[in-house]
Amino acid sequence: MKKTGTRRLTHALLCVLLGLVVGVVGTVMHRVVVTDHLLPVGVVVALLAVLAAGTLARAWAGYAGVVGFAIGWVVAVQVLSMRGPGGDLLVPNQTVGLVWVYGGMLLVAAAAFLPASWFSDRPVRAVARTSDESPQPQIATGSSPGTPTGHFGTDA
Repeated sequence: MKKTGTRRLTHALLCVLLGLVVGVVGTVMHRVVVTDHLLPVGVVVALLAVLAAGTLARAWAGYAGVVGFAIGWVVAVQVLSMRGPGGDLLVPNQTVGLVWVYGGMLLVAAAAFLPASWFSDRPVRAVARTSDESPQPQIATGSSPGTPTGHFGTDA
């Protein structure tokens, strides 16, 4: 289906909303750890969510979608990184906060640079048929491609 300008704009705006949601949820949960072992589960899950949502935005709306997602994500993360009215910080200048901010940006860029063929509905290779006959099975003979299928010999 061909995308019209209105549909493309709607998808891009929805990707901005997706970026805002992933940015807010990820910023709030990126500091979650398993207390017994101090495993940074929150930042890992949040970064996986960024990669998954960025890939979704790219597949759904192309580059406009991934740019919209990136704008929404960066706005949410940067606004929530500022000092709150009581002086509290959601993203302090610690390793886990830096991994969340810079790792998220890196993963959004990775989603933008994934191969376009991964998001195409077209087949990778089109098979050209010259007749209406059913295709003949290929027999591997070890002969060169110029030799008729199933025959041994040279191309001469």
